[in-house]
Amino acid sequence: MTTHSIPRLLLVIFGLLAFASAAQAQMDAGFIGKRYAGLGFFTENVDSSNMDNGNGVEVFANVPVLDWLDAGFRASSERFSAFKYTDRRIGGYVTAYTDLEWAKPFVEFSVTETNQSSIYNNVKYRNRESLWATSLGMEVPVTRSSALFGSASYTEYFNSSYDSAWIYKLGLNTWITPKLGAVIGVSFYES
Repeated sequence: MTTHSIPRLLLVIFGLLAFASAAQAQMDAGFIGKRYAGLGFFTENVDSSNMDNGNGVEVFANVPVLDWLDAGFRASSERFSAFKYTDRRIGGYVTAYTDLEWAKPFVEFSVTETNQSSIYNNVKYRNRESLWATSLGMEVPVTRSSALFGSASYTEYFNSSYDSAWIYKLGLNTWITPKLGAVIGVSFYES
């Protein structure tokens, strides 16, 4: 993320907050503790490599299991033009949380399978690995239908020859209608 994109991101978040606060629907803020399924699109900039931006699609679902526990899955496919690199992932997670009046602090544990392939100098490379992650975060309602969220995650491949990483996320999730939600966020990777 460049320093020029930060003001744009803040403007988008402010606009979503203004839109969400003007909405008249009576909805609970936040996604934690809710049953939902979705489809998302994303782009990723890998500053520390010779690769271009990656573009991807993601499907996901979340189901409340208990009053304090959610379970779900995520699957994604991302493509980078450089080296014809593709990264496909599928995984599951459990999220334990407590519902305070002003926030929902949570801890999450996930396991993901990744299948990566690339072509370089007409040679095809493939790699398949599993990784785990644990996250600590909080979701804070800001309007009747929107909540800010933040988390810090530690992730590591089961194959110890790969580096571990910290991932920091900040964002806003909002219910546009009782059945349609949206998320905007930013992630920072540190390995």
